[in-house]
Formats: sequence, C-alpha cells, structure tokens
Amino acid sequence: MNNADKEAEILTNATLMAGALLKVDESKREAMLPKLKALETEVKATQLEVHKNLKRLVILTVNAAIRYGTSGKQSDAKLTRRHGKEVAKEFSRLKRLAQRKEETRWP
Repeated sequence: MNNADKEAEILTNATLMAGALLKVDESKREAMLPKLKALETEVKATQLEVHKNLKRLVILTVNAAIRYGTSGKQSDAKLTRRHGKEVAKEFSRLKRLAQRKEETRWP
C-alpha cells in the first residue's frame, strides 16, 4: 500500500467515524469523541496536495461531527450529513478520473 492509499484510507475512516457518531446513543457518542479527534489530527497531517478539496471536506465533516457530539445540536448533525455526502461525491469523482486515466494509458 503506497502513501496515497494510506492517506485515502485515513480520510475514509474519518468520514465513516463521523457518520457513525450520528447514529449512536449519547453515551457511546462521548466515547467516540477522542477517537474522532485523533482522526482529525491524522487528516490534517495528510499530504494529499492533489486532493485538497477532499481533505477540506473531510475536515469540515469531522469538525461538524465533533460539535454534534459535544453539543447535540441537530444543525451540526445536518452539516455532518451534508459534508459527508460531498465527501462521497468527491471520492466518486476521483475514482472516475483514475479510471479514465487508466483507460487512456498506453499499453
């Protein structure tokens, strides 16, 4: 697994953890917050220069999830969902780009 794959996995895990935080009860939510904050630090440390927009969206998603975990406001939950959907769109866009690049490569 190369460095870009590891960093993409970090971004994916952070997004999935943020989504999972929305679906658990309050006691489990509080237990997940330290893990999510640690993932936020890892996301900020990634060096994916070509995927700056993806990194930005993941950070927005994680931050909204952390705010929801601490305050419980539904507006933060909505933001987490909205940003999470944008992350999914960006991942699928990057996947399509990678497939096109692979198809146009010379044999």
